[in-house]
Amino acid sequence: MTTHFWAREWAVIFLVVWAVGSAGCAGYQLGHKGTSLKGGDSIQIKPIENRTQEPGLGEALSFALRQQIQRDGTFALETQNRGDILLEATVTSVTRNKLTLDPQDVLTVRDFEIFVTAQFKATRQSGSEVLMQKEITGKTSSRAASDLTEAERRVLPLVMQDMAQQAVDQLSNPDW
Repeated sequence: MTTHFWAREWAVIFLVVWAVGSAGCAGYQLGHKGTSLKGGDSIQIKPIENRTQEPGLGEALSFALRQQIQRDGTFALETQNRGDILLEATVTSVTRNKLTLDPQDVLTVRDFEIFVTAQFKATRQSGSEVLMQKEITGKTSSRAASDLTEAERRVLPLVMQDMAQQAVDQLSNPDW
């Protein structure tokens, strides 16, 4: 009789824990929806135009945007014209500034910062409503070491991640 009693108690405890756990997840929704983006659950990134002389910036920004959209979780990433929101971007400028010079050779840059600017535009799939139109600049700084070109190539993904994070934050939280 005691074995049957304990089995029944454990079954009741299990059901109560399962019910409470399931109820806690019932109200979960994917990310925060800003007020101006209600009704937009998915986003499609159009091919990014690069108006600079620096090769590969469009592809790097597209990759960073896709990563950030997936990391943020507010929107599902779509292809083939199925997204509720279309995101367009044009890379417009790349700027490099020297921060420090080598004390032994004042013509050699030791630390630098790099800025990449792009124009972003997000519209509804129908094109009837512009949700965001903004110029965003990504930036980072780095030590040049011995090869400035290699150092720039190494930090460009960081600049693109910074820009992508700003763009996705603007889409996810337009009221901020």
